[in-house]
Amino acid sequence: MHVVEVRRDGDALSGPMAEMREWLDDKHIELTLFRLSLIPGGTVFQLEFRLFTEAAVFAHAFSGHIIGEAAPRAA
Repeated sequence: MHVVEVRRDGDALSGPMAEMREWLDDKHIELTLFRLSLIPGGTVFQLEFRLFTEAAVFAHAFSGHIIGEAAPRAA
């Protein structure tokens, strides 16, 4: 699995969550896990994807980064 971490400043949760959900629905991408952590001054979202390509596109769209596993290597 591939986890993307996205940080957002501020107290608002519903705006960023709705934006992510709309983007995922538009692309027909299903997550394997969605979690968030409240931190001083903001929120950290972690979204888990089955496919590296989906994680990479999402990370790019939301200025996030992939944590954990690296990109799959060619055989």
